[in-house]
Amino acid sequence: MDSQKRKRLIIQYSLKLKELKEGRDTSASKGQRAQQKSRVLKTESSMSMAKQPQQISMPPVDDIISKGECKLIFLQTQSEDTGFRTFNEMMRTNSSWLTQADKLANTLSSPLQLKNRLQFNHSQALKFKNRIEQKWNMTVKEVADSIIQKQEQKDQQKIKLVHLKINHTDADDVGPQQEECSSPSLSQEVITTNLKFFWFHISISDWKPPIREGCTVTYIQNLNKCIMYGGIGNDLFKTFVTLNTQSWVWKDIGTGVGDVPLEGRFGHTATLYKQQLIIYGGEKKYNNAMKMRECYGDVRIFTPNDKTWIQLKPYGDVVEGRRNHCAEVVGKYFIVYGGINSYGKVLTDVAGLNLETCKWTSFQIENSGGLEGVSDATSLAMFKSEVKMENPYFSYEWVKKKGKSFLPITTEGIYVFGGRLQNGEAVNDLRIIQFGFKPIKITKVMKTKGQAPLARYSHSMNYFRQTNVIIIYGGRNDSKQGNILNDIFVLQIQQFSWSQVQQIQQLKHGKCRHSSVSIDSKILIFGGYAQHVFANADIQLLELDQNKVAKMIKDNKNNKNRDVVIHSDELVNNNTLKVFKTEYYNEAEDPDLKQKKIQENEFQRLCYSNFKSFMPLPQQNHSSLVNEYKNKRELAKLEILKNQFNDLSRRNSRRTTSDFKIIEQ
Repeated sequence: MDSQKRKRLIIQYSLKLKELKEGRDTSASKGQRAQQKSRVLKTESSMSMAKQPQQISMPPVDDIISKGECKLIFLQTQSEDTGFRTFNEMMRTNSSWLTQADKLANTLSSPLQLKNRLQFNHSQALKFKNRIEQKWNMTVKEVADSIIQKQEQKDQQKIKLVHLKINHTDADDVGPQQEECSSPSLSQEVITTNLKFFWFHISISDWKPPIREGCTVTYIQNLNKCIMYGGIGNDLFKTFVTLNTQSWVWKDIGTGVGDVPLEGRFGHTATLYKQQLIIYGGEKKYNNAMKMRECYGDVRIFTPNDKTWIQLKPYGDVVEGRRNHCAEVVGKYFIVYGGINSYGKVLTDVAGLNLETCKWTSFQIENSGGLEGVSDATSLAMFKSEVKMENPYFSYEWVKKKGKSFLPITTEGIYVFGGRLQNGEAVNDLRIIQFGFKPIKITKVMKTKGQAPLARYSHSMNYFRQTNVIIIYGGRNDSKQGNILNDIFVLQIQQFSWSQVQQIQQLKHGKCRHSSVSIDSKILIFGGYAQHVFANADIQLLELDQNKVAKMIKDNKNNKNRDVVIHSDELVNNNTLKVFKTEYYNEAEDPDLKQKKIQENEFQRLCYSNFKSFMPLPQQNHSSLVNEYKNKRELAKLEILKNQFNDLSRRNSRRTTSDFKIIEQ
């Protein structure tokens, strides 16, 4: 029944019931009813011509009753939305049917017949209500499924398969990659069976931070800097260290100002939100009195521009402090999942902090009783674009940026891979935390293609948009003899297909509890723990772009079984070798690069080639005197250079005596 027929039926029933109340059906009322009916038809025709929604006055629900039946028609007109009201809402807004029947009993000739006609049957009303709700749910589901299907069809039309063609004539050579893409900005679905990734190192001769594990490294694109915080090595670190990805200068910027933590932490998370870092969780130093490592539960925000700390004071549900957990930002919500509390218990909850209202909420989870918690897992927030989410239980919207297309992701949510259970066993489960449901869902992806990675924990997890894959590297599995893993697996998101990647110039030892961050087409890895020892403070880079990988393999064909090392000075001085160059970077305004050039110019000024001596020349032209003069001049040059160089090294603490020996030779 369409809306126009429903409106006419409501008006007819209201007119009939009005006649019953008056107790007569005269010709005048018939004429009046005909005039009103014609007026309604004219109004409906004018509405259809104008094609604009118009609200009508709805008669009382008790008046909409046909003869001998309990037919209820409820019309709700709110802007352009038309649907049925629930029966409970009708009972709150209208009088009882039995009361209405008692009022009409004295006016009509057959009150018992009218009362029987109007008597409310509770079972029939429940059946009617269930039918209406079932029909409404079916309609909503059909509309939602059709919208999702249309969106998937649009995304599929934008994606073309790209086959990587590899030349097998030389084992160390890779042929050119051929790509077909309708637009450069569109993501591509790549066949991942023949992917190759290339490892290389960056040698930084200047100051480097101490070795550590359990720290966090976050890349801020508009600053062209990686910010490292915390970790544990020979001490529990509490200072911030920045790495300029253009000048390749490490810099210790101190602890900051404001609500500075009293001591450092490790096993925490640092999540980027509006160019600020949200520091949450982690462990303190070992407490000998309590015989435990207490976990942090505070939420602090660090602003890199002015180096200020702010400690939030949230309210709402009580959320336990934890370490080795997962944390992501979705819209305006800071989401934490799993981890270990101060008593060693693996947590199973999912909590969210509204960053605008500063309220904690412990979310309801579907089938939470049979779901085991994990710690030491890694996570990624995978959505088609930035998300605007007012409530995690309700639907969310995508915020599309200009010039950027939606990511080809069919199942959205927070992807969580690996981790440890309460008994210490490592797992290789892929879990997806999905929002827009009440309760929210945590689903395990059971059906995947290809060979899944070995179970692991304390690994790294990154996303590469060009090939639309998730990259898993390293980690630890205590059931193996060599428990520190050194393999790389990729997960193709649309097909949920696993495959292992061939590593060119593979690292000699695997890593766990390291930090990784995606920058352009590369993954930067720092620190961590290798087999029975801390990993060094060098920077390892993993090249993901297949075109660049093919070129690097060709250029380093003769460099077999040797690490590819690029010096930081080459990256600074040669534009073609600069690893990261973003649209936000301005070389003229880079303070770290200016300071490095000043130091290089100062050292060049003190170099031997520019040295001049002011000793007097000998008056006799004798060979022995000339030789003695030359020897004294050389000794004087070296002595002055040594003194000046020692003064410079004490001021800057950046050169060692080995550098002077090279110059002396």
